[in-house]
Amino acid sequence: METFDLILLVLTVVLVSAVLDQLLTRLALPLVQILIGALLSVVVGEPLHISTSPELFLVLFIAPLLFDESRKINKQMFVRNIGSILSLAIGLVIISALVVGFSLHWLAPTIPLAGTFALGAMLGPTDAAAVTALSRSLQLNTRQKSLLSGEALINDASGIVSFQFAVAALVTGAFSLAEAGVSFAISFFGGLATGALLGFLAVVILRSVRAIGLESTVFHVLFEVVTPFIIFLITEELHASGILGVVAAGLVMTLFPQLRSSYQARVKLVSSSVWEVLTFVINGVVFVLLGMQLPYAFEHSWEDATNPISLVGLIFVVTFISTALRFIWLFGMEMLHRRRMQDKLGTPRPGGRQLLRDVAVTTFAGPKGAVTLSIAFTLPYTLASGDLFAQRDELIFLASGVILLTLLLANFVVPVLAPKADTSDEEKQLAKVHVEILNKVVRALREQSTAATAVPVSIVVNEYRLQVRELTEEDEQTALLQQLRTEVIADQELYLDEAKESGAVDPETARICASILRRNLAVVTTGKRRGIFTSLMRTQAQQWMGRSQRPAELRESARRSGKTRDAQILLEVRAVQYLGGVLEHSNDERAEAASRLKTDHEVLLRMYRRQRQMAGDAQGRPTGDRAQLWESVRTIEEEGFRLELSFIQDLYEDGTLSRAQATKLRDSVYLMQLNTAETRH
Repeated sequence: METFDLILLVLTVVLVSAVLDQLLTRLALPLVQILIGALLSVVVGEPLHISTSPELFLVLFIAPLLFDESRKINKQMFVRNIGSILSLAIGLVIISALVVGFSLHWLAPTIPLAGTFALGAMLGPTDAAAVTALSRSLQLNTRQKSLLSGEALINDASGIVSFQFAVAALVTGAFSLAEAGVSFAISFFGGLATGALLGFLAVVILRSVRAIGLESTVFHVLFEVVTPFIIFLITEELHASGILGVVAAGLVMTLFPQLRSSYQARVKLVSSSVWEVLTFVINGVVFVLLGMQLPYAFEHSWEDATNPISLVGLIFVVTFISTALRFIWLFGMEMLHRRRMQDKLGTPRPGGRQLLRDVAVTTFAGPKGAVTLSIAFTLPYTLASGDLFAQRDELIFLASGVILLTLLLANFVVPVLAPKADTSDEEKQLAKVHVEILNKVVRALREQSTAATAVPVSIVVNEYRLQVRELTEEDEQTALLQQLRTEVIADQELYLDEAKESGAVDPETARICASILRRNLAVVTTGKRRGIFTSLMRTQAQQWMGRSQRPAELRESARRSGKTRDAQILLEVRAVQYLGGVLEHSNDERAEAASRLKTDHEVLLRMYRRQRQMAGDAQGRPTGDRAQLWESVRTIEEEGFRLELSFIQDLYEDGTLSRAQATKLRDSVYLMQLNTAETRH
C-alpha cells in the first residue's frame, strides 16, 4: 500500500471513530479505534507491518503528546502531590520493569532477559486520557485526578528511558549496572535541565516577538506546535533524554507567569483548539495502527510460537502481575499518605473498605495506551550481530494484549467502583457550570470587541446576562414557574392568532413566532429537544444559500428581521400584561412566582426595544444601515454560540461534564441558534 494511501486511510478511520464515539457510549474511544483498525486490516487483506524508524516514531507521536500533557497539568495539585507522583512515575516503573522482566523470562525462557525487561519498561507508562474517554460520569476525587495526570506525564518519560537502556542491552548483549546508572542519571537530569533551559528560551522568544509589535496568532500557535519536535531533537543531539526535555520544557512554559491580555486570550483559544485536534489525531492514529497491527502480530506470533495457547495465557499473566503490583504499591503509598495527613491535620482515616475501593479505582484507572504502543513499535528489527530480533512481533503482541485487557478493565470495572455523583444536586451543579460557561463567553466577546463592534457586542452580551440571571436565581418555585411559563406561552399563542387575523402581524412573521413559541413550550413542559439539531441544520442551510441573495433580497430579509422583532415586542408586552393580572388575583406564593417571571419578560422587552432603537425605526436609520448592524449582531451571536459549544466540549473532555450533561447544554445552544436563525431569516 502506498504511503499516501495509508495515511489517508488511517486519518479517515480516525474521523469515522469520532462519529462512532458519540453512538457507542459504553465503549472507550480507544477501544472503538482498535476495533475499527482490526476490522479494516482483515477486510483489506493487507495487515499493516510498521517498518518506520524508532526515532522517527518517538518524535512524531510521543513528543507532541507529552508536551501537550505537560501544558495541561494542574500546577497546584501537581506540586502538592509531587512525592506520590514521583513514587508512581519512577519507583513503580522501575520495579515493574524488573518484576515483569524476571517473571516473563522465567515463564518464557526463549525471550531474552533484556527483551522481557524492555516489555516491563514499556508497560510502565499509563494513559489517563484513555480513562477520560471511557465514561465522563466518573467521579474521581481531587487526589486521584492529580495522581493519574501527574503519573501519566512523568512515567512516560521514565518508562521510555528505562526501555531505551533495556533495548541497548538487548542489541549489544552487554549490560553494566554501574554504567547504566551513570548513563541513566546523565540522560535523566540532562534531559530535564536542557528541556527547562529550552522552554525558558521559548518563552523569551515569544515575548520578544510580541514586544516588537508582531502579535500574530498564527506565529504563536505554529511556534507551539513546532517546539516539542525541535526540543526533542536538540536534547537527543546532546545525548540526553529528548522525552524528558520535552516534558521539562512544557512544564516551564506552563509554570511561567502568563501575561493577561485580549491577545493572549485569543491565542489561548486558538492554541487549545489546534492542540485538541492534533492530540486527537495522534492518539487516534496510534490506536488505529494497533488495531491494524494485531492481525499481523497475532498471525506471526501464533505461527512461530511452539505453544500458541500459552502465548495468550502470557497476556493474562503479565496483565495480572502488572495490575497486582500497581495495586500493592498504591495501597502502601495511600496508607502512608493518610497516616501523615492524620498526624498533620487530625483528619480521620477512612474505613478499610473505602481505602480498598479508592486504591482499586486508581489502579484500574491507569490503563496502558498510546505511549506503550508507540514504544513497542520502536523495538529493533536486528541485533548488533546483524541477526534478526525474532521475538519482536511476540513482544508487540504481548504489549498489545495487555493494552486491550487494561482498557477493557478500565472501561467496565472503573465505572462500577468509582463513586457516583449525588443526583440530588446534579441540576444545581449543572446550572453553576452553565453560568461559568456563559461568563467565559461574555469575557471572550468583550476581549475581542473593537470600536466598530461595540454596539453589536453590547446587544449580545445583554442577552447572555439575562441567561446568567435566570440560572443564578434560586428555583424553589420550579413547579409554579413552569406552570406560569406554560400559561404565558398559551396566552401569547392566542394573542398571535388574533394579531394575524387583525392584520397587525403578517402571516409569515406569525408563522416564525408561532414556531418559536411551540418549541419553547416543548422545552418548558417536557424538556425534550428532539429535532432541534436537525431543524437548526435545515435553517442554517437556508441561510447559507441566502447569502448569495441580491441586494434587494437582502433588504427584504432585513425588513423581515425587523418585523419579527416588532412582533416579539408585542408578545412580550402581552406576557407582562398577563402576569400583571396574575399578580392582582393570586395568593402570595403564586404572586411571588408571577413577579419573578414578570421581571424576566420586562428585561426581554427592554432589550428588544433597545435593539429596535439602535437599529433605527422606519423614520430613523436607513434600511441599509439597519441591515449592516444586524448582520454584525448575527456575526457576534454566531461567535458566541461557537465559543459556548467549544467551552462545553472542553469541560466534557476533561471529565467535568458527563455525556448527558454536555448533550443537554449543547441542546440549549442549538435551541438558541435555531430561534435566532429563524427570527433573522
